[in-house]
Amino acid sequence: MIFAFDFPHKIHDEFSRPYYNSKRIKFNGLIGLPKNTYPYYGPAPPSLIDLLIKSKKDFKVLSTDKAIVSVQPFYYLLETQGPPEGWLGTKDGYENTLLSGVSSEIIEATKDGQCTIILWSANEGYDPFQYKIFDCIYEDLEKYGIPLENFIFISGNLIIDTLHMAWGSINNKGNLIKCIPFNNERYDKYEKMQPSVIFDEDSKDRDKYFLLLNRAPRIHRMAFISWLHSKDLLKDTLTSYPSEKLAPYKFSKNIHLSQYFSNMLFVDRKTKSDALLGWKDLENNHLPLIVDVEEWDTNHYGTSVDWLYSRTFFSVVTESVFDDVSLFLDEKIWKPIYNYHPFIILGCPNSLKKLREMGFKTFKPFINESYDIEVNPGKRMGMVVDEVERLCSMSFDELKKWYKKLIPVLEHNRKILLGDRKELLNLFKVL
Repeated sequence: MIFAFDFPHKIHDEFSRPYYNSKRIKFNGLIGLPKNTYPYYGPAPPSLIDLLIKSKKDFKVLSTDKAIVSVQPFYYLLETQGPPEGWLGTKDGYENTLLSGVSSEIIEATKDGQCTIILWSANEGYDPFQYKIFDCIYEDLEKYGIPLENFIFISGNLIIDTLHMAWGSINNKGNLIKCIPFNNERYDKYEKMQPSVIFDEDSKDRDKYFLLLNRAPRIHRMAFISWLHSKDLLKDTLTSYPSEKLAPYKFSKNIHLSQYFSNMLFVDRKTKSDALLGWKDLENNHLPLIVDVEEWDTNHYGTSVDWLYSRTFFSVVTESVFDDVSLFLDEKIWKPIYNYHPFIILGCPNSLKKLREMGFKTFKPFINESYDIEVNPGKRMGMVVDEVERLCSMSFDELKKWYKKLIPVLEHNRKILLGDRKELLNLFKVL
């Protein structure tokens, strides 16, 4: 396999993938990037190149000009950074489109069939209908005359292939690009992120019920911790949530929370009223909720701390995506698995089902997992709250026995995470 980069990193006579945007046009797809525009293509670890290295696969990185003159087939990677509005060019003030920063030489090589463009968004599970991802892709492919067979979209939305087929049917598309569901973060270097793992089989150091980490104040997370707090379920837990002043992203207002409970979750009046009072108390008396670090600007994707898991009985994982048309699993679930930690997922429907399809085991009957098949977001969140409440009603002595019974599942899951490469090898095979 040959990969072409417009501005590859060069050491002596060897080329490699660029690893950071030290120049505004360092990564593929950024030629002509307007001044003061944040790069919408860039690092998304682990990259496809990283995964090839990890799997000891043969490949080459060449500069674009050398790849073209080689006359051999090659790939050109567009590695997305941030939400689709940036790389699709639909954000207000953006003049780019998906392919507007790709060199004319690459466009011609793709039209001639020598080059295949890969849109790599394996670290995010965006809803393609909400963001009109397919619409924008096909518009640009038609505009530039790119054959559909020479474009591949790899997405962390693990039902992207099914959604793509549905979109094609709705839009009467006979021919379609190749869409591949794949989450790259499953194969990241967790041993490097966190060399030390505490496997406290007897739970002698566990003095908190659960671990619940929330750096980005997304509206479903805001609703969830409000709901938990209204039932006094954040006590004796390791739960993080920023204040409005410290939040790294836009903070939802009270009116947004009220509307979310009414128009998305459709909860009853008492649940909504209690949760809004819970949020008011959090905002006035408790935020920020701090667990391990007191700063919020750093994205801690690449860090993990062993004691967070050895002091808690289970994780409550609030995924980035909850009520979109998606199925997304990322590092927030792989880290508990790495740390022998049971978990409940506040995420997309069928998340646990997908994990089982990947070879992992889940925790039925020790955790009521019926929430996983509930498609109504309000009911699903309520079922997660109910199960958290049930587990938190148990004494620590009961939870110690409960954890002990889960050890075979925890050991199996960690072994699969660190050793199974079927999904990765299947990706290379499909490519």
